[in-house]
Amino acid sequence: MSQVSRSCSLYVGPSRLGGRGLFAGTDIASGDLVTSASVLVLPPEQTGHVNEGLMRHYVFDWTPDAATTQYAVAFGEISFCNHSAAPNCRFELNRERLCVCLYAVRDLREGEELTIDYAYEEFPFDVVEG
Repeated sequence: MSQVSRSCSLYVGPSRLGGRGLFAGTDIASGDLVTSASVLVLPPEQTGHVNEGLMRHYVFDWTPDAATTQYAVAFGEISFCNHSAAPNCRFELNRERLCVCLYAVRDLREGEELTIDYAYEEFPFDVVEG
């Protein structure tokens, strides 16, 4: 198990996209590691109900191959990133280190909400943009 890290100050607050979101507490340069979060990988036999409830909003697809559906729950603030079709951050799944890393895809300003593309082919819930 390896240590996760954070390169910037972050905070969770009310989001204009709905609910709560993750915000930059300082300016962040494009390409910077914003934060990383350890994950709990759910065994495939325990993922059957994930898409039926609230958890679908908070898991990352950890599917190892076409025959297996698997999810991971990320701990920490990264779970508060809201979806955007034009996200200002991207995430990488690190299966070896069991973590999700969040990177800025452009320069971000202090107070800006951090967003990611959830990468669903068919989005399972309503999205508020703007």
